[in-house]
Amino acid sequence: MTWGDLRRRMGGELPRLHPDDQGEVLVLVDLETPADEPLLTALGRSQPVAAFPYGHVRYSLGRKRVVEESRESDWQIEVLRLHQLRRYR
Repeated sequence: MTWGDLRRRMGGELPRLHPDDQGEVLVLVDLETPADEPLLTALGRSQPVAAFPYGHVRYSLGRKRVVEESRESDWQIEVLRLHQLRRYR
């Protein structure tokens, strides 16, 4: 899902946000996500991992830093874990 998708679903109520502000909103989304669970933020990717604020969210929440070489695979694993976790809740 992209910010544009969210804006449309909210009937245009969501203002356009600076990328820094988008990152802070994503931090708030995952603020209460347990440390042993994948971040919900992983589902919102609409850009290459290098440009996606996923690393910022991880860092802001005190999670282990992911080196650039493994960002894509780390993200894919997080998405798979999240789908599996949510499927059985």
